[in-house]
Amino acid sequence: MRHEEIYNYVRMICGSLLMVGMFMIPSCEDNTLEENSSEPMMQLWVNGDPINPFTYYGQINTYGEISVGEDGKIKKLLVIHFQREVGRVLPELEHYAAIWVDKNGEDNSDLIDAGLYLNYGPTDTLAHTREQRMDMEIIGSFDYTDFAQSEIYVNNDNKISGMANGKFYNPYRDEDQLGLLIFENIEIGTDSDATFYTGDY
Repeated sequence: MRHEEIYNYVRMICGSLLMVGMFMIPSCEDNTLEENSSEPMMQLWVNGDPINPFTYYGQINTYGEISVGEDGKIKKLLVIHFQREVGRVLPELEHYAAIWVDKNGEDNSDLIDAGLYLNYGPTDTLAHTREQRMDMEIIGSFDYTDFAQSEIYVNNDNKISGMANGKFYNPYRDEDQLGLLIFENIEIGTDSDATFYTGDY
């Protein structure tokens, strides 16, 4: 068990270093938002190429919910959908979803708790022990997450700031992709029509 933990920890470090190398964050002079701005902000890179999420995608939806499991633990779910077409979020439309799950959340009104969310993919032998995980999904019969990791720095009245990165297969392009998402002051919605991931996800 100890060797598996070390292996997964090394994978996380290597993944982080790879992301830093591939996705060079713009310098402070390129940042159009003031340091203490409360405006929502997202920055996205795919395979090192910057993408403006607000112009590239037809719509961006967020959804969060809190439930209580049979074990009495509080479960929290957060989903951010990036969909190319405007309209109802449907599995058959091209979209990308970042999904955070906390199986033992804090007893408060936050729809997701601050913390570190990890997913080391299909080879993760300790996945069943993790209470906080993150998935990066594209609907398709061959999609998968090779690894994903995210830190939610703060949840201020259900407006979250943090980062997420990972490697996943994109069936629309038939290639593995590396993604990095940085976000600030993103409000979490509660309209279940904004997602098809609810309940027992």
